[in-house]
Amino acid sequence: MPWVNKVKCVSCKKCIKKCPVDAIYMAKGKALIEEGKCINCGKCIKICPVKAILKDKDVVKFKIYENLKSAKNSLEKSKNKRAKKRLIKSQLRQLKREQEIIRGTIKELKRIKL
Repeated sequence: MPWVNKVKCVSCKKCIKKCPVDAIYMAKGKALIEEGKCINCGKCIKICPVKAILKDKDVVKFKIYENLKSAKNSLEKSKNKRAKKRLIKSQLRQLKREQEIIRGTIKELKRIKL
């Protein structure tokens, strides 16, 4: 599903006009996509003049980049090597917890019978 980078969005509303199922709306001056309505046609991605709407695979790359950027900023603030190691271990534990949550959620969703 497409995802809007709110930092890049310039509120031009071109994506709203182009969406064939009215899945995009404005909130606090930024475009948002309703997951339940979106049909993944990609028209909003193509029309966005500032490339603020990303495809799934681009979202993954963006999120990885943002995570690394945040980690590097935190490491720069740390004073010594020991503090940096603790910070990295803490971030790894947090990511592993999130990974467990995601895996568990996927497992349970697969069990749902429609």
